[in-house]
Amino acid sequence: MADRALNLDDFLSRFQLLRPQPSRHALNQRQAAVLVPIVRRPQPGLLLTQRSPLLRKHAGGRLSRRRSR
Repeated sequence: MADRALNLDDFLSRFQLLRPQPSRHALNQRQAAVLVPIVRRPQPGLLLTQRSPLLRKHAGGRLSRRRSR
């Protein structure tokens, strides 16, 4: 494939993900979400971050019982 600048639609189409297929190994695992921020510029890109080494855990945006209803 020749190197060329991608427009936003081309860029997004490369990240279309298939839904994961259930497997017996994943039955007892918790669900998680990942934010993939896309920087909207003439040539789109991903915004990558690095967690501080001072953080041992990540709370992970848990919902309280009140909010989950």
